[in-house]
Amino acid sequence: MSKATGTLARVGRPGLACISIIFGLSLAAPAWGHEDYPWVRNPKYLTASGAHCCSEMHCQPAALGELTPIPGGWKHVPTQTEILADKPGIYPTEDKAGRLFRCVMGGKLVCVFEGIGS
Repeated sequence: MSKATGTLARVGRPGLACISIIFGLSLAAPAWGHEDYPWVRNPKYLTASGAHCCSEMHCQPAALGELTPIPGGWKHVPTQTEILADKPGIYPTEDKAGRLFRCVMGGKLVCVFEGIGS
């Protein structure tokens, strides 16, 4: 009996099925990024260049201190990039908790969803 066959025999088909499901779910996990806030995928939210603000991995609630208000817009502290209100990219949040969100792509702030009291 080969080592691989012996391992399969010990795990059995139900065990192999569980391993396959867990592996499959681990591959799908990044796509679950917006389950709590699917509104960020709305095609009406565009960047200054006309691209969609958000992909599955780029838009998230802003951490404390991550965004700083500047005259006429916002500054993303980690990337030192800014977005101004005179161009597309700043929108009111649809988050039920009123959180401030940011979308960063290619090391640049591209959209901000202003929260309640932001």
